Amino acid sequence: MKRILSLALACVLVFALAPAAFADVDLSGMSFDELVALKDQINLAIWNSAEWQEVTVPQGLWKVGEDIPVGTWTIKCNDGYFTKIIAGTNVKPSGDGLEFPYGAANMIYNPNHSMYRSDKITEWSVVLHDGDYVEVDDAPAVFTPYAGKPSLGFK
Repeated sequence: MKRILSLALACVLVFALAPAAFADVDLSGMSFDELVALKDQINLAIWNSAEWQEVTVPQGLWKVGEDIPVGTWTIKCNDGYFTKIIAGTNVKPSGDGLEFPYGAANMIYNPNHSMYRSDKITEWSVVLHDGDYVEVDDAPAVFTPYAGKPSLGFK
């Protein structure tokens, strides 16, 4: 186990100190367990990097490309029982929200709330394009950069 962690830490240091070296690293000789350990170390390094950001977005209508950067975001509920997130381009004539049909919509539940049930989703990853709008309703939402799909553990 120490060998795996040492290898993973060495790889993370190599990636951090010489980003161009990434293309030269041969991962083919690593076992599945070594690759998973390396992936976990890389995710931790990403989350601890200065570029990682987590932003609380208050309720309201926000324009992508102006208020929210273009990209793929993972969204969670900041407080309250849930937050409703709607993404699309059809702004109501009143300008205070989005009209149906939406591009995408989801209810995101707070797992720390006393009324939370395990059958509810706690985060949603969505691609936001320039010119889209995002409506945050019912509670503020926390936006973090998408860091990839979680490992499901298949071998």
